Amino acid sequence: MVDMERFAGLAGQSGAILLIFAAGFLAFLVLRRGLERLGRRGVISQPFFHVSKNIMRWLLIITVVAATFQQLGVKVTNIVTTLLTVAGMIAIGFIAVWSVLSNILCSMMLVMFRNFDMGDEVELIEPVGGTGLKGTVVGFNIMFTTLAENGDTAEAGMLTQVPNNLFFQKSLRRKKGTGSETLGQYLLTKPIKAGTPPRA
Repeated sequence: MVDMERFAGLAGQSGAILLIFAAGFLAFLVLRRGLERLGRRGVISQPFFHVSKNIMRWLLIITVVAATFQQLGVKVTNIVTTLLTVAGMIAIGFIAVWSVLSNILCSMMLVMFRNFDMGDEVELIEPVGGTGLKGTVVGFNIMFTTLAENGDTAEAGMLTQVPNNLFFQKSLRRKKGTGSETLGQYLLTKPIKAGTPPRA
């Protein structure tokens, strides 16, 4: 008797799953035919038809899979939470790696295009007209450019390390300094980790 009840339960569950797949397939056929009619009438373009069909297909697949898991007793909310957590961790890791690679690439471009040299006075101009970072270039490495504050202000003599990719995100104002050492020459004559001038 128990086996019969278990068999009946499995049969009912299997039938429900088959019904879900059949409903999903039927919905895909109906929606695709509707898109084809709109395409023949010139309401939508051919590229839009293909993009819409692919999006519709994946949405139906996700819906069918979620309904199947729900029918099997699996909590879909737990799966979604896990997937979102993993996706968030991957996104954070990608952003961190991209930030490092971006600075390295921008340092190479600064060396190639010679946006400024060692000893030049540079200023990053804010788009809204505010006061940006400025100072004399006293250090450079593959991640940061070190600026020394100038003038008679309280910040005079302080060192600021600016990420190299920032020089390609804002307008740059440059005043030629007295030195003639390029960034490439500085990298070749200083240790790789040198980002600030040596202490006296």
